[in-house]
Amino acid sequence: MGGDWRKTCEPVMCAYKLVTCEFKWFGLQNKVESFIQRAERRIFLNFHRQVFCWIDRWHGMTMQDIRELEARVKRELDEARDKGTVRGTTGDE
Repeated sequence: MGGDWRKTCEPVMCAYKLVTCEFKWFGLQNKVESFIQRAERRIFLNFHRQVFCWIDRWHGMTMQDIRELEARVKRELDEARDKGTVRGTTGDE
C-alpha cells in the first residue's frame, strides 16, 4: 500500500468507540476498572476481527439485504436464547 491508500481503498470501515467506566470504591477501584477495560478491549477486538473476516458476506449489500439479514439473525438469536446454552465471551477467559 502506498501513501495514498485511503483515497483509493474500497470498502473503508471506520469505527469509533467511547467506553467509560467508573468504580468508586476505595481499595478496589483500580482493579475493577482495569478488569472492565480489559474485557471491553477483548470484546471489541474479537468483534472487529469477525467483521473483517466476514467482509465478503456483507460488502455490496443493499439496505434491504441488510434489514433481511438483521431480521434473520434476530430470529436465530431469540431461538438460541430460548433453548440454547450460555455461549460467548466470559470474564474468566
